[in-house]
Amino acid sequence: MEGTSVQRILALIFLLCCTSNQAGLTVSPSRSQFFDGESVSLSCEEDNISTGWTVRRNTTRRQSQCGRGWGKPAGLSCNIRSLFIEDTGVYWCESREGAASSSIQLTVSGKIRLWS
Repeated sequence: MEGTSVQRILALIFLLCCTSNQAGLTVSPSRSQFFDGESVSLSCEEDNISTGWTVRRNTTRRQSQCGRGWGKPAGLSCNIRSLFIEDTGVYWCESREGAASSSIQLTVSGKIRLWS
């Protein structure tokens, strides 16, 4: 075999066996700072939904996945109806196999009260 043919075959083998699907976490509305009482939707965006991605977080309370004491799972999304200051933390997508997306820091602040 020619050198270029061997290189092409090796590249094809690598693409077929050694690459993994990677998810990205999408936040809607698209921002990282929220106020107490606001809602947010977190979604794992990926090409191969069969991998089984879920939204996870690490807050001062603990590390856990959506639906275990916080949020409501909806397919590859997690909806939080009313944020609390304690929801401040790092959020990411994780597959059943343990692969993780890049993370996003969400900050929840108390509401500003204006006195008249």
